Amino acid sequence: MSFSTIMTNALAGMNASSVRAEVLSYNIANAETEGYARRQARFEPSSPGAVQLTAIQRADAGVARRELLGAETESAGARIRSQALAAMNQALGDADDPNALYAVYARFETALADLRLTPESGAMQLAFLRAGQDLTESFAQLEGSIQDIRETAEAEIARDVLRANEVLRELQGLNAEAVQPRGPGLEDISERQSRLLTELSQLLDVEVQGETGEEIRIRTGGGFLLLGDTAQELSFTRSGALSADLTYAGGSLSGLTLGGYNLTPGKLQGLRGGRIAANFAVRDSLATDVSGRIDAAATALADRLGADPATAVIVVNAGPGSAAQRLSVNPLVDPEQGGELYRLRDGVTAGAPGPAGGQGMLAELEAALSSPQPLPIATGTPSPLTYTDTLGSLATQLGTMTLRAQDASQAAERSRQSFADETARLTGVDTDRELQDLLLVEQSFAANARVVQAADEMLQRLLEI
Repeated sequence: MSFSTIMTNALAGMNASSVRAEVLSYNIANAETEGYARRQARFEPSSPGAVQLTAIQRADAGVARRELLGAETESAGARIRSQALAAMNQALGDADDPNALYAVYARFETALADLRLTPESGAMQLAFLRAGQDLTESFAQLEGSIQDIRETAEAEIARDVLRANEVLRELQGLNAEAVQPRGPGLEDISERQSRLLTELSQLLDVEVQGETGEEIRIRTGGGFLLLGDTAQELSFTRSGALSADLTYAGGSLSGLTLGGYNLTPGKLQGLRGGRIAANFAVRDSLATDVSGRIDAAATALADRLGADPATAVIVVNAGPGSAAQRLSVNPLVDPEQGGELYRLRDGVTAGAPGPAGGQGMLAELEAALSSPQPLPIATGTPSPLTYTDTLGSLATQLGTMTLRAQDASQAAERSRQSFADETARLTGVDTDRELQDLLLVEQSFAANARVVQAADEMLQRLLEI
């Protein structure tokens, strides 16, 4: 073997060790970077005894990574549904909340019982009036909270659609980079593609064709092309303030479109998962269902206290909006609206006070609230119940829905974390292993350096001779 061959091979070995050291140190430096996949230098023989760098390879999780994208979609959507139902359940209130609808009604029922014991008391009549006003106000506030949740979902849809379009354009730019010729290097567009795909999968369900680091295509779960040669644009128009009578089914609210095609969740080829689909479900299904149950409970209250709005103590006023928002105490019993308190006892249409000790219609009102009665289908309770049990059933139903949604969210998050852990196991950086390899590289570099030194000394001796 000639001196030149010895020197060439040793220098090639030193160069390979330098590259390996650079890659290993890069891995160690990025060990805590979320989503980072470790790099590995690949070499091939270039001449007898020498090697050359052919690629810096990025670890790939394969199937685990694709499954992780689907789990991201499911977890993000389940979390939105769980949070929305929890917010609605909080608005309804629990047993310990003095402002909960159930607690406000209990005070109304107590005020009625107290007035029946002392029907001639003006203070008790006023207390019953105020309790009724508090109850109708509680229904209105509860319905308002539900509509606020719908408005929040609407705003989040608009924001997420905007971000999805931005991500698709960024991925289009990375596709353009991917087809450009480039040599081996530590920087890789795969990293940026992976981060963007993770974010996109949280927004909507996607199918990715191609491998990261290359040109990719993206379709919705329903098969519509989102990213081909160019990025397509999702379209959604945000509405203003929402009310119970404004719905997508009624044509009042915007759906989601892509190039004229309807991708609104629930449609045949609509979105099936992710934050966008979940917020559509909140706006058009979950919140409207709860709103309908509250509305039915408000209507049932008015019906129990008088079928004729002209003679009922609590009435559902005419006009737009839900019954819960239109529920009010009859102005004929409210002195501040020109009414008379004695009509709470003697009847809404009474022209003068009855006997001081008479109970008037108080016993009938109490019986109407405490007797089991059939309920509107919208309450979700088929069996006849007292009104107290009606509100208790409403709270139980919403609580059960919330718990189920929380269980589903936790299960989806566990699945997501499982795939994330598996992906990290396959692609993550083991710093202990990298440091061990770095020591071996150092030894290899030192050995090649000694070869160069020995060859140089031999050459110097020959030249001296």
